[in-house]
Amino acid sequence: MNKFIILDRDGVLNEDPGYVHKIKDFKLFDGVIEALKSLKDFKFIIITNQSGIGRGYYKEKDFHKFNNHLVNELKKQGIKIEKTYFCPHHPEENCDCRKPNIKFIEQAKKEFDIDLKKSFVIGDHPHDVGLGKNANAKTIYLLSGHGKKHFKELSAKPDFITTSLLEAARFINQKKEKIKTRGEIKKTAEKLKRQGKKVVTCNGCFDILHPGHIYFLKEAKKQGNILIVGLNSDSSVKENKGPKRPINNENARAAVLSALDMVDYVVIFDEKTPIKLLEAIKPDVHCNGEEYGYNCIDAPTVKKYGGKIHLIKNYKGLSTTKIIEGSI
Repeated sequence: MNKFIILDRDGVLNEDPGYVHKIKDFKLFDGVIEALKSLKDFKFIIITNQSGIGRGYYKEKDFHKFNNHLVNELKKQGIKIEKTYFCPHHPEENCDCRKPNIKFIEQAKKEFDIDLKKSFVIGDHPHDVGLGKNANAKTIYLLSGHGKKHFKELSAKPDFITTSLLEAARFINQKKEKIKTRGEIKKTAEKLKRQGKKVVTCNGCFDILHPGHIYFLKEAKKQGNILIVGLNSDSSVKENKGPKRPINNENARAAVLSALDMVDYVVIFDEKTPIKLLEAIKPDVHCNGEEYGYNCIDAPTVKKYGGKIHLIKNYKGLSTTKIIEGSI
């Protein structure tokens, strides 16, 4: 059986100003090519609701012209879309092919011998999550496209929520061997230090991964040989951020961090602060955002074992809170 990525189209692959159907309006999101190329163990299909046809905004031939252009642009990059399934009906027609109905996904399962339990549905609308849940596939909800607008309408919790297809791909490509328990990371850090490696730590919630996080982690990795990321557990995030957080659970957050090249290890901690974790690791360098200062709460523990604090400038003021502001 084959593993597939089942993609919504507009708002996931390409920008969607609203009922997009003209080639002059075609524009892929940044990172789409990189994301699809990284998913080497999967094949791709598109399942898309195109109610603009049923509403009379454009004709079926316009849809095919636009879609063929998209498929051909991806083909030029070595990416093959096996097939596109589309529902042309107005929502009020109550057809059997409009997502979250599983007519098309069942057809695709037969046509391509899809193992749905090992496949992912990715979209920017609650009906994409519903489609995946109804088909017993894994689900990823994107805050791109119309994702933010419809966030409150989510009735089923996706396996992962993120801002882009690239971050979705990182979640799918997780490297579980990088995720360690506290006991394991203590032994690992001791071994690395005996080998003369410079161990760097940082910590955070890393709820919805964004460019600010990537910048921070890259800068942290530059401070040594090995980067260990302490990840606040779900209970720790709630204590620090409030009852509506985290958006993604600790396993999902650890998974996407594990796929990043600059991250060597991830360890989840339950406490409000990382002090006990730092006691176990005894890092040579601990990185923090510049707003915490050199006399941050972590400093005494780090310095006690000969380590130092390194501060990293904020990147364009990005935060998970700002990303989801108005969506929750």
